Amino acid sequence: MANITLLDPTYEGEQVDKKLAPRFTDLNGKVMGILDITKKGSDIFLDRVEELICNQFEIADVVRVKKPTFARPAPTELLRNLAQSVDFVIEGLAD
Repeated sequence: MANITLLDPTYEGEQVDKKLAPRFTDLNGKVMGILDITKKGSDIFLDRVEELICNQFEIADVVRVKKPTFARPAPTELLRNLAQSVDFVIEGLAD
């Protein structure tokens, strides 16, 4: 796998090396998490993404959660619970 450098323009601390999560060879039998950031239209976009993925793979289950507001980061507890209950997460937004 090639080296990829990701830059966060909002980060003001020391640079920390981060690794990408391992990729699945397929999604069959996996539990998909969907994080709706609650921007206008994000639910429509995520509905379509869910439909496309579920039509292509045998997804075991879908867990959908919403941020309380798009204006703030998702609460840590919400993210922790989602991460513990799914195999992968799709997050999307729209305007």
